[in-house]
Order: sequence, then structure tokens, then C-alpha cells
Amino acid sequence: MDGIDVSLVRTNGVCLKRLNKNYFFNYQDETKEILLNIFNESLEINQETKKFLDEVITNEYYTALNNLDILEEADLIGFHGQTIYHNPKNKVSIQLGNPQKLAKLLDKNVIFDFRSNDILMGGQGAPLAPIYHKYIIESSNLEKPTCILNIGGVANITYWDGDKLVGFDTGPGNALMDSYISQISNKSFDKNGILASKGTPDQKIIESFLRQDFFKKTPPKSLDKHSFKEFYNELLKKKYSDSDMMATLLELTVESIVSSLPFLPKTVNNIVIAGGGYRNNHLIKRLKDKLKIEFLNEEQLGINFDYIEAELIAYLAARSIYKLPITFPSTTGVSEPLSGGTFYSYL
Repeated sequence: MDGIDVSLVRTNGVCLKRLNKNYFFNYQDETKEILLNIFNESLEINQETKKFLDEVITNEYYTALNNLDILEEADLIGFHGQTIYHNPKNKVSIQLGNPQKLAKLLDKNVIFDFRSNDILMGGQGAPLAPIYHKYIIESSNLEKPTCILNIGGVANITYWDGDKLVGFDTGPGNALMDSYISQISNKSFDKNGILASKGTPDQKIIESFLRQDFFKKTPPKSLDKHSFKEFYNELLKKKYSDSDMMATLLELTVESIVSSLPFLPKTVNNIVIAGGGYRNNHLIKRLKDKLKIEFLNEEQLGINFDYIEAELIAYLAARSIYKLPITFPSTTGVSEPLSGGTFYSYL
């Protein structure tokens, strides 16, 4: 919820060529505050509010893209929008953004709404990354079986062994840590996990957290950033020191990732870690201590991990155009491989 990643790539939805034209735009402070309020559930999302938020996010994207020279080179914009709510059980996933307006403003065709078709057909609608992660594993010639762990607001994992593609959400990623740090300071994240590294996690709380049904459930499965809100609110009542609170929240992420690996079809020898969590040194150290497997970094793969998700959306947009599947029974629980995304013309 911090801003917009932009990547220009050349892709047909099967292969992808990086053009090393990547950009990041911070949301305006007012936008960040609005999104944080949604996370803290103090803002009710009715149709009127949703329309207002769609405009806010679309204007942010327009500002980000309009000044870029890459716009002239682009044939198509993959526009994910900003996820604010995801509940596959109730067949709802809300991404903010007005794709038709963005298409008209930029004179570019837009692909939006990558999740609805999957949810409509009984899938979880998430995670969307596995098909692109599979491409990264194949094109990087990684020893299989291997997996890519993406630690964003929620953490998700993709496994590929040359035969089986598996993907699911593992538990909280950075969302709870980021929420707490923004409550106690003017920072949006705990850089390098420094505050968390000074605290002591509450092991009993972590054990009780992992007893929740979600962690016992066989994949595919997905989460919303709000999924652990009640647990988080209970934690806030415990009056931990700030460092102990951060250490506990970080360990919730670590232990939920560790507990997810037995669900993979085979034991993996290495793991690629991406997403914002990759930049949290203390989080990575704790994972290395626990997992005892080889971690592959961005230098080894020759990929800038900050833009994997932007590349993913471009890749999915191309797959949408060519009617190639983006979700699968083993990644979202849908009954058959499905394409997705809706085309919005600028004409």
C-alpha cells in the first residue's frame, strides 16, 4: 500500500524480456492515509466510497504513467489496481481502480480485474503469481524442485518440480509489522527489521496463532490482509514493548512460512525469496536459521526482485490477450485452468 511499481517488458505471456525500464512512484501521503484507514477498518466501503477510492487510485496511476517516456513504447497496460479486500468464501475480491478511465486518459488499452473469473468459477482468486514464478524458475535454470516465496503484505509460495505447479498463501507477510510500525512512528516499515531484532517474541502467542484452522488447511488457500486482524487487535491489548511486539509479529511471519513447507509435494533444496520482505535482513536471517536450505538472491538470478510483481501483471495481461490460463486447480482450486482479466479499450 505504499505506491506503484511500473515495468516495461516485452512479453507474449509465455516468454518475457526485461527491458530494464523500471520505476517506483510513492502514493501521496493522503492516499497512504486513506488506505491505512481501510486496513484499520475505520472506513466503511459502500458503493459511493468505492467510487471515490477508484478515482483516487486511478489518478495516482495516471500521474505515475503520464510522465514516463516508456508510455509511447507500450502497446498494453496491465493494471492490477490496489487490493483492499479479498474474501473468496463470499466470492468477493476488491481491487481499486477505474480501468476505463485510465485507458481513456492514457490512450492505451488496459487489462484489469485478473481475479473475478477465477472466483466466479469457484477458485480462490489468489495467488496469481505461480504461472509467472514457474517461468522465472524455468528461465533461470534453477534446480528443481524449487520454490519462490513472495513476502508482500501477505506471504505466498510457488512450487514447481517440472511436473506439479503448486501455489498458496502461507500467512502474514509484512502487513501486520507495517501496520504496527506506522501506528507507533512516522515510518511505514521497520527497515532491516532493526526494531524487531531488539525484541523477544512471545512463543506461546506464536504457538496459539499457528493453531488457527488456516494453517492446518491443505492448499490451495488464500488470505486477505485483514485475515488476522482480530488476532492482531488482541495482541495490541497485551502491552508489549514496541520491540517485543515487532519481534512477535515478525516471528508469526517466519513460523507460518516454515509450517507451510510440509504441504509441498517434495522437499526443496533451495528457495528464492522476493517481495518487500526480502529487504528485511532480520526476517531473512530468522528464515535461514529455521529452514536450513539454500537461499537464492537477485544477483544470482540477474533479476531485480523489486519489480517481479509489476512484471507478473504485464505477463498476465499478455496471457489474457492470448486467452492463456492464469490460474489452475493446484494454485487457486478452480476446477480447470482458466484465463482471466478484462479488456478495456481506449477508443
